[in-house]
Amino acid sequence: MSQDIACPVCGTELTLAQLFSSEDTQRAFARLASVSIPIGSRVLQYCALFAPPKTRLTVPKQVKLILALLPDLERQAVMHKGREWAAPLASWAQAIDQMLTARDTGKLDLPMKGHAYLYSILVSLADKVEARTEVQAATAARTEPRQDTVQVRGQSMPIGAALGVVYGGVDPAIAKLDQDAVTAAAMPTAQRQHIAAVLADAAKKGLKP
Repeated sequence: MSQDIACPVCGTELTLAQLFSSEDTQRAFARLASVSIPIGSRVLQYCALFAPPKTRLTVPKQVKLILALLPDLERQAVMHKGREWAAPLASWAQAIDQMLTARDTGKLDLPMKGHAYLYSILVSLADKVEARTEVQAATAARTEPRQDTVQVRGQSMPIGAALGVVYGGVDPAIAKLDQDAVTAAAMPTAQRQHIAAVLADAAKKGLKP
């Protein structure tokens, strides 16, 4: 006599013989487990959202839903509106949890008919991550040290190197190499203008760079 078991997540009842009789079923659950055991439990809870009221989802239906998600779960990315969005497992867990919370508060129209809502949440999460990264990059660009330059003998070089060429007789090529090896802090505008004026005055007096 076969013994019935029930899924602790969705309550589906089946026998061990039924569970292992289908090769597709075995492969689907094995792939889901290989992605991540915790996310696998969430995916099963997500699948339960597709069950009609007072009805338990059949194993074949669960397998069909899981197989539709597995390729994107495994590569941790989703395609939406012609482009690919990163979807790490943490984002999948967050998106499914958001849907389960909406279900518990009566804000989710059940049963689900497709994966569009889940994917819209995943894309929204990915978009927020991208926006945050762009802001951080812009902030870093504004705060990174900058080297101010002037023209000497038709060559653009940092102001420090230019002073060495005009007043120290340093070869421009050597001065540029020396200055390139130094990471200089951004120079205040007033100081930069003053040095530029000194260089211009030197040129007028015959100290032609």
